[in-house]
Amino acid sequence: MHLFADQKSDVLRKLKFGEPVSFDKDSLESPKEDWIPVKLEDGLSGFIKRSVVRSVPPKQYLPTLLFEAERMILSNQIDFSSKQEITDTIFAISSTGKFTGDDFIFIRAKAGFFLKKTVDLMNEKGIKPDNDPGTLEFLKHHQTKLLYDYNSGKYYVDSNYFWKLLESYPKTKHSDYAGYLATESMPNAECAADLKCRLEEIRKGKLRYIYLFPNGNYINLYTKDIVSNLQSMTKDPDSIPCFVPVGEGIKSEINQMIRYASEIGPREKKQILPHLQILKKECFR
Repeated sequence: MHLFADQKSDVLRKLKFGEPVSFDKDSLESPKEDWIPVKLEDGLSGFIKRSVVRSVPPKQYLPTLLFEAERMILSNQIDFSSKQEITDTIFAISSTGKFTGDDFIFIRAKAGFFLKKTVDLMNEKGIKPDNDPGTLEFLKHHQTKLLYDYNSGKYYVDSNYFWKLLESYPKTKHSDYAGYLATESMPNAECAADLKCRLEEIRKGKLRYIYLFPNGNYINLYTKDIVSNLQSMTKDPDSIPCFVPVGEGIKSEINQMIRYASEIGPREKKQILPHLQILKKECFR
């Protein structure tokens, strides 16, 4: 934002993505073809290029902001540092107290999604925070929302960020979307033949979603995935790795999954529960 409608005039402030500005009706200078007089929320006035602002009604501010942010986060033309800034900005805006209820869970869920996409890009490009002070600061800023896998040397958004959001706002319009992000943020466990590990991964992710969102948009997809995994475990009951003595951890997982499956929708229950009962029969001898 410049002091006058001139690229060479003093820069009053560098504005961040999504920062709200209003048209300055009291400006002594009239709008020009390329410039517009604006006022910030703190009262500071100046001029910015028309090309970098978008005029929206107050009620359309949030959906427009998130639409544009997602477009940029998913764009291959936007560099990593810019995506960091967008992610930080959305988190900052979500923490201003202006948004409650449906709007709050929506912007917080989207902020978590942007963080996931930004961290995924960092992992993909092999960017090491030790060699990049800006990235290190970014990770420190979001450290409570992230997990680090020492084996792969990669960062992940902690799915508990989304689950906790759901616990605080369980019945909002966007809960289903937050549940989907929670499920998709679950790290892929290297379980191999570890039955407890494989069952725990299903229960904490896709089965939990089905349990919480019986009418969710992703019910059919996740049910199909769960059934496919359980079928591979139970197609030959004699090969189920329930070696005597069967550990209490395996028994506990099977019991918890049966409890979840007993309380989900009838169609999903009919598909999932029989496989769990086979597991119980083989592992509870």
